[in-house]
Amino acid sequence: MVCFLSTNLLSKSPAVKPDRTVEISAMVAQMKFDRASFSVKPGEIIRITLKNPDDLPHNLVVCKPTKDNKNDKGKEIADAVIDLGLDGVLQNWIPEKHSRLLAHTKMVNPKEEGSVTFVVPNKEGPYPYVCTFPGHAQMMNGVMVVTKNASPLSDLRYRYYHGSWEKLPQWDKLDSESNGTLEDGFLSIDSKGRKDNFGFLFEGKIEVPKDGDYEFYLQSDDGSELYVGGRRVVVSGGVDGMLKKQGKIKLKKGLVSFRVGFFDKDGPEDLYVGWKGTGFVEQALTKAKPKGKTKTPPEPIFIEPLPEEAVIYRNFIDRAGPRAIGVGYAEGLNLAFDANVMRLAIIWRGRFMNGQRHWTGRGQGFQAPAGDDAFYFPNGASFAKLDNISSSWPPEESRASGIRFGGYRFDEKHRPSFIYYIGKARITDYAKPVRTDSDLSLVREITIEQNGENLEGLVFRAGIGTVERKEGFVLANQVLCKVDRIEAVMVQKSGNTRADGDLRIPVRLTNGKAEIRLSYSWI
Repeated sequence: MVCFLSTNLLSKSPAVKPDRTVEISAMVAQMKFDRASFSVKPGEIIRITLKNPDDLPHNLVVCKPTKDNKNDKGKEIADAVIDLGLDGVLQNWIPEKHSRLLAHTKMVNPKEEGSVTFVVPNKEGPYPYVCTFPGHAQMMNGVMVVTKNASPLSDLRYRYYHGSWEKLPQWDKLDSESNGTLEDGFLSIDSKGRKDNFGFLFEGKIEVPKDGDYEFYLQSDDGSELYVGGRRVVVSGGVDGMLKKQGKIKLKKGLVSFRVGFFDKDGPEDLYVGWKGTGFVEQALTKAKPKGKTKTPPEPIFIEPLPEEAVIYRNFIDRAGPRAIGVGYAEGLNLAFDANVMRLAIIWRGRFMNGQRHWTGRGQGFQAPAGDDAFYFPNGASFAKLDNISSSWPPEESRASGIRFGGYRFDEKHRPSFIYYIGKARITDYAKPVRTDSDLSLVREITIEQNGENLEGLVFRAGIGTVERKEGFVLANQVLCKVDRIEAVMVQKSGNTRADGDLRIPVRLTNGKAEIRLSYSWI
């Protein structure tokens, strides 16, 4: 039975599944929480888990807002505990009958953790949280912001600078004019009282909902740069007006460091930052929309295979070329085949493709995969005739010479076999997902029929950046490639530094025929 108290507390029913869990930790020997702010939506069921690696006991008490003092930071409740005297000890430092008490954890002993689950109130605004153990409240406090437009950013702080720059400065070498927090979690360059020749540095954390690929957007006047997890993802570094730029990064679930630098030299000033990932379209991380010409991103049109079948998408696919053929399998694996040079170009997991770009309007440009964990194979043809197995691989070509495309054939589940020719020799390239007890792999079966063609020295290249392990070959620290019952050679020096670590398979014909069978799975 769920027990609803007047504070919307649900902690007496551990079976209640929260919409979201927020983890907050006491910082060792610093008398601080590691999160100074976060935002939630009205009506959400949230669970706050307090971790205590410190040597002192701590709790976390969420307070209702007060009309009289917006900056009290929960001090009123902390003072109420002291006023209880001995009863405060008996009540475990919680003023149980206080009108501003919303929810609280137990007193968490050192090296332990405790949780509280509750329904977020419908009233929007700042809800302070505080440790009520005597003497802790002044330092150990933060704010939960209730808002319909909740931000994934937390602990967001800014530093403001005055100066004239033509390009992005080195922020850490400058002295800031002022600093502060943005408790609602949205970036803002509110320029009231200032005009031209100023800059901002924003730092905080972004909550990544799941492992996967994420895209970030910058549009600014003048320059800006964005770092996620310590890596610079997007930069618009000079005085070049409102140009929208973007970058992609692979992130792990959890809190990740986030940093944006911005400067304005003269003229209009504006900053827009956004992001998108699997399961959500572009979301603004700035409070105000840019004043320049921008368009609301259209709703995606996701292409999905039918149950137990595959679906084909022929169009311009990013990094697979203008003659790309995408295949989405019902099992949740996908590939893109480059019919210009006859190569497997990309494999990825999750959603297949967003057809919005090419199915509406004029459909210009290349569309990236819609899912996660995209792995990109080397450019250039997958087959080449070499003097020896370690010879330099032929240079990349935009269109394969000596190899021609022969279309594709479907099996009973609409899974294609790609057909292509080297002279009279016919190559059939077929892939299908295979699930084992512990993994889901993409198995690739390639059949070469000689048909009288001279195939002496023919070599197949399976990948680059290879490291050999007991269980197979690891490609670019991302994908495990297993080669079935045939010789595979790892070439350390290929003649092209970008292709060092080539994984190559010499084609061995038996009665005019050869077969290559290999599988790819993510590590």
